[in-house]
Amino acid sequence: MALACLADVAAFAPSVSLAPVRSPLAASSPRPSISRPRARQLKAADSDADPLERTFACLPYLLPILDGFSYGTYVYMNVPVLGDAAVRAAPAVGAFQSSPFSGFILFIGLSVFTRNTALPRFVRFNIQQALLLDIALIIPGLFSPLGNMFPRELTILGNNTVFYFWVLVVAYSLYCNVRGKTPDQVPVLSDAAAMQIGPM
Repeated sequence: MALACLADVAAFAPSVSLAPVRSPLAASSPRPSISRPRARQLKAADSDADPLERTFACLPYLLPILDGFSYGTYVYMNVPVLGDAAVRAAPAVGAFQSSPFSGFILFIGLSVFTRNTALPRFVRFNIQQALLLDIALIIPGLFSPLGNMFPRELTILGNNTVFYFWVLVVAYSLYCNVRGKTPDQVPVLSDAAAMQIGPM
């Protein structure tokens, strides 16, 4: 009886051994795949901008730099290094701010470029983010006449907060642009800029 069972198993053995062994592998890997780290590297390489694009991406931040300069008044008085730099920059900033409609003309001019799809998205994103940052800096200035209604300490705190926010956003954006990376990690502003210019 045992010999008969062994004979039956032996009879079916060739059909089992002749089954295509590589069919599952062949079906699952018809072409080579790229690992996730490698895909991230390729994506990062594709997002790199050339030196000319990096330069043009940094220039729009001059607008928020000029408009946000006055928020650092109390910081300039307490940090000598920044105070000296502010004294040197004050004539240029004052000339820009004293020129009628200079900020408005520059703002409108930059806005036109954000709609120009001939420009790289990297540049248009930075222009749009710089414009949104400038708007964010203008809004607190609208309430400056009300500053006398609040304690001086609160006014100083408000100005310093806006100044530090301005410095951090501009510094982060310029750092990313110099490296050829899109500065798209600014809360609220980056999402709004990406929505304005679209995916392309």
